[in-house]
Amino acid sequence: MNIRKFAMNYGAVLGLCLVAIASVMWSFGVDENDSLLPTILNNGLIIAGITYAIIQFRDTETDGFISYGESLKLGTSVAFFSSVILAFYTFIFINYIEPNTLNEILEKAEQVILEGNPEISDEELDLALEMTGKFIQPHWMLILGVLGGTFMGFIYSLIISIFVKKDNPNEIA
Repeated sequence: MNIRKFAMNYGAVLGLCLVAIASVMWSFGVDENDSLLPTILNNGLIIAGITYAIIQFRDTETDGFISYGESLKLGTSVAFFSSVILAFYTFIFINYIEPNTLNEILEKAEQVILEGNPEISDEELDLALEMTGKFIQPHWMLILGVLGGTFMGFIYSLIISIFVKKDNPNEIA
């Protein structure tokens, strides 16, 4: 099995697990309480999923050996495919399941701006909220979700690859 197909399979599983966590958190209202639990669960699952995928690839596909570069590539690819699935779930969630989410985000942004700068003028506040509103549109959230998820997966893979790489001593450099 090639590395792309392997990454797609494990990325799909990881992405579906992340969607399941997001759905459970939403159904229990945990995400509305500004809880750290979803963040901890998501990041822990991403780290575990990437690590598991790299180790499985190393042990089953490459005879127990994987270079740092291959490990980094595989981990980043798994993160990319999982973030695509999670971003589409977020897109569907915002557009169809909970369409009031964008308004809630804008209200929270307004509160944060007013707490951080209570003397802000109405014009400056409106401009800041207008700029925030442009970037929380569903299509931008889809794009930024994929980019952000892939970047975080890359960062995690940089670290994970240090520990799971195993160079083949018989291979000529």
